[in-house]
Amino acid sequence: MILKLEYKDLTNTKTNLPNGAFAYKEEINDPFGKEINQVIVSNGALRFSVILERGMNIGELYLKEQKVSWDRERKFLLHPANVDLAKNNGTGWMDGFFPAVASIGPELFGTPGEGLTLHGTSSYSPAVLDSVRITADDTYIVVEGLVPVKGYESKPAFEKKVKIITAYNSAAVLIEESTKNVSTSERVVDDGHHIQLYSSYLENGGRYVLPVATKHLLLRDSAPKENDPLNIPALEEGPQPIRCYQYVPHAVDGLEDLEPIKQYYNLLLKEKGLTAEMIMDNGSNFAGYVIRPLECFPRSLIAKEIADTAMFALEPCRTRPNRMSQIITDGEAIYLKPQEELVTQCLIGVSFEKEVIMSLAKAIEEKMYA
Repeated sequence: MILKLEYKDLTNTKTNLPNGAFAYKEEINDPFGKEINQVIVSNGALRFSVILERGMNIGELYLKEQKVSWDRERKFLLHPANVDLAKNNGTGWMDGFFPAVASIGPELFGTPGEGLTLHGTSSYSPAVLDSVRITADDTYIVVEGLVPVKGYESKPAFEKKVKIITAYNSAAVLIEESTKNVSTSERVVDDGHHIQLYSSYLENGGRYVLPVATKHLLLRDSAPKENDPLNIPALEEGPQPIRCYQYVPHAVDGLEDLEPIKQYYNLLLKEKGLTAEMIMDNGSNFAGYVIRPLECFPRSLIAKEIADTAMFALEPCRTRPNRMSQIITDGEAIYLKPQEELVTQCLIGVSFEKEVIMSLAKAIEEKMYA
C-alpha cells in the first residue's frame, strides 16, 4: 500500500496520487439547496466522479478532458431527500436521473404497480461519509465506502460495500459491490446497473454490438417495432420513443487478450464466463463497453430514446425486469439469508482507438449467431 486517504483527509484541491493520478472532494448544492458530496478521481487518463449521497454511483466520466458519459444537466443531480420515489406509480426515480452509472436494486425493482419504485432505492441511498476512503498501490486506485440501502421500510434491509477500482492511465473502471442482508429475515436481492456511455459522440448515429442474435431481443415497450433494433438514430432524425429490449447474452471468449481489459482480467469472477456489450458510433471512432461475469448479471437490457435528451443505455441485470411476483413465480428470484452476502462486478470502459474497438466488436459479434 502506497497511500490511504479517508474522506476527511481530502480537500477541494488536488491530492496527488502515484503515476500522475489525483483525487479531491467536491461539495455542491442541488437545485433545492441540499448538499451533495462527491469524490473526483483521475487515474492519469480517466477522470470520474463518485456521488456519495447517491449510493456511490458514478456521476460523470472524462477521458483526457473529453466527456465520455451522458451529457445530462446538473438540475437532475438531486439529493435523495428531494426525490419522491413513490411519485407517479413508482417512477419518481426519473426526477433525479443523472448518473452515468446508476445502481439498480438491490431490493425489488422494475415493478411499478406492486408498491415499488421503478429502479429500486440503491441509487438514492447516501453512503456513510466516515466509511469512504481512497487507497492506492503500484497498480490500482480504489474508492470504497459503505451504503446502507434506503429500502422500503424504516430500517435498511440491505447494506452495500462499494468498491470502484481503476488502473493507472486506464480508460476503464471496475465496480464491485458486496450486498449483505442486514435484516432478520430472508430477502430477495435483485440488482444491476443503468449505464450511459457516449456523450456527444453518437449525435450522427451509431449502433449496439451485443452477444445475442437480434431475433432474440424482446421489445418490452409499446413503441413501434424497428427494422434494426441495434440501430441508434442520428439526433437530426428527431424525437424517438423509448424502446427497451431484454435478452440473455452469450459468454464472450478471448477477452483476456484485449489490451484495455488485461489490467482487470485477473480481478474478475469467471466461473460462469464473461460477457461483453458495446455501444459505438457509425465511424467506429468511439465506443463504450461493459464487461461482467455472467454469474453476477446473467441478463441484459438496452434502453434508447431521443426526447429532451438522448438516452442510449446498457443495463446488465440479475433478472428479467418483470413484476417481482412474476420473477418469483418463474423461479428467477435470488434469496439472501440474514447476514448472507452476494458480490457483483461490472467493468465499464471507453475507447477512441479504432483497433481496440474493432477487436472487441469482433469478439462480441461472434456470439450473435451462437
